[in-house]
Amino acid sequence: MCVGRAPKTPQVDPAIKAQQEADKAKALEEKKGAKQERLEETVQSMRKGSGRRSLIRSSGGGAGFYNRFNQ
Repeated sequence: MCVGRAPKTPQVDPAIKAQQEADKAKALEEKKGAKQERLEETVQSMRKGSGRRSLIRSSGGGAGFYNRFNQ
């Protein structure tokens, strides 16, 4: 009567384990690269626009600085 004993798990092949770790590292690097590209695109889109009319047409929302000269 064997109560409470868990069956032994099979040993993982070191070559398979190394390949899995390499795949995880590669996926992590790709994820970091994609995140950096998205960040650069966001910063670049936020920097667009300068001058008097950029406050009205900005992506920040709202009407911005609106006066009698902007009609």
